[in-house]
Formats: sequence, C-alpha cells, structure tokens
Amino acid sequence: MCQQLLSLFLLLLLRTTSTATLTPALSPTATPLPPPNTTTTTIPLLPLAPPPKFHRQQQLNNIIDALIGAGDFNSWVNILSVADAATLPLSATLFIPADDSPSPIATTITIDPFIFPYHIVPQRLSFSDLCQFNLSSRLPTLLSFKSILITNNSISNFTLDDSLLSHPDLFSSDTIAVHGIATLLDYSVYGDAYPKPSQPEVLARPPPGMFVPKGELISDHNESNTANCLCVEISWTVSLVVFCAFLVPKIQIINLDC
Repeated sequence: MCQQLLSLFLLLLLRTTSTATLTPALSPTATPLPPPNTTTTTIPLLPLAPPPKFHRQQQLNNIIDALIGAGDFNSWVNILSVADAATLPLSATLFIPADDSPSPIATTITIDPFIFPYHIVPQRLSFSDLCQFNLSSRLPTLLSFKSILITNNSISNFTLDDSLLSHPDLFSSDTIAVHGIATLLDYSVYGDAYPKPSQPEVLARPPPGMFVPKGELISDHNESNTANCLCVEISWTVSLVVFCAFLVPKIQIINLDC
C-alpha cells in the first residue's frame, strides 16, 4: 500500500514538473495591455451669451430696481417701466430727476418727446469721471444738437444745467451709470452749445421833440402839418385860377372899347 502511494506521488510530481517547464515564464518588464475603452468622452457645453435685447432689458430692470430702492424717483420709475430697452445705447449715463421736479409726462394732451433723450448721455460716466471735466464742459445727449452743460464741477456741489447732482452713482455697471439730480434738465435753456444769433435790432422812433443830426425836428404832428400846408397851397392855387379866369374877359372888354 505504501508503495502504491509513493508511486502515485512520484507520478503527480513528474506531471507538475513537466507542465512547469512547458509553460513559458512571463517577462518581468512586460505589462498587460488595458482593455479597450468603450466609454465616450462628453465635452461640456458653454452657456450661450444672452441676446443683446435680453441684456438691455435686464439692465433696464436693474436700473428700475435701484430707483425703487432709492425711493425718490417714482415718477421716472413709471416712465422707464414703459420705455423700450432697445432705445438705450450699449453704454450710457442716465440723469434721473427727483419726484418733486416736473415730469416729462404732462397731465395735458401735449407731451414733450425730447426730455427723455436729453437726460441720456451715450457714454458711461461715473461720478469720478464727471468730476474730471472742466467747468462749462458739455456732455452730448441722445437729443441731436443738444448737450448738457456742467455749471459746477466741485465734488460737494456738482451741477448740470444748474441742477444739483444729488445721488451720484445711484446705479453702476460695466456699461451703465445712473445719477439722481434735483431738478429736470431744460434743453431749451442750456442745450445749445452756442448762443442763438440775436434778432436784428429794430430802432424805435425817437420821442417827440428829439433833435436829429440832420437838422430835422421829429414831431407827431409833422404829417398833419404837411397835409395842412398842402391844402393851403391848393386853395391858393384854385383862388388864383378863378381870379385869372374872371380877370381875362375884363381885359378883353377894355381892349375892345379902346
């Protein structure tokens, strides 16, 4: 029995040895190839930029929110709420009058359409930018040929068209600046860069009795006196003609008698 077990053990040992010699050993430097990657790479999509119209409307909404928060510009909140955002330039400065100033929306039928564009400068100007301008400088507006006059450039009393800039930088973004002012800007008074040409002066008639260098005495009765003199001259002429007509036959009769 022991002999059989020994023979079986030797047989198993021989098979194991032969299998080990037939199987080649793996190289220590060889690395197994990774399995093929079957997953797909997903490229993240960047968010698309909002269209310009949406961006302008959002800017306008932010301005309205800032005015509501200030609490002194409710009249212009109503105006901007119905305004078309497309009318605003991409870069602009808005000067918003306070509630106690006259409103461009009149209670009557007539409405001045030029007031709103006159309060918009097509360029972003913060309060620090405005203070860099010299006195009597002019800011262009959306109202053609009309500009805003800087009447005081001091930080403590900055005025435009003699209206105090009471709320500097009320709203500010990369493209829009909004400032609150005390009163409505008047383009009819300050809007022209150059004064209008004066009308030709009409010389009034000098008062009665004024001496004129030519030696004529101006009087209110000159015309009536001239007419009276003319009537007298006509009367003398008519009388002379009648007298001559009466005298000529007499002279002829005397000549015949002679």
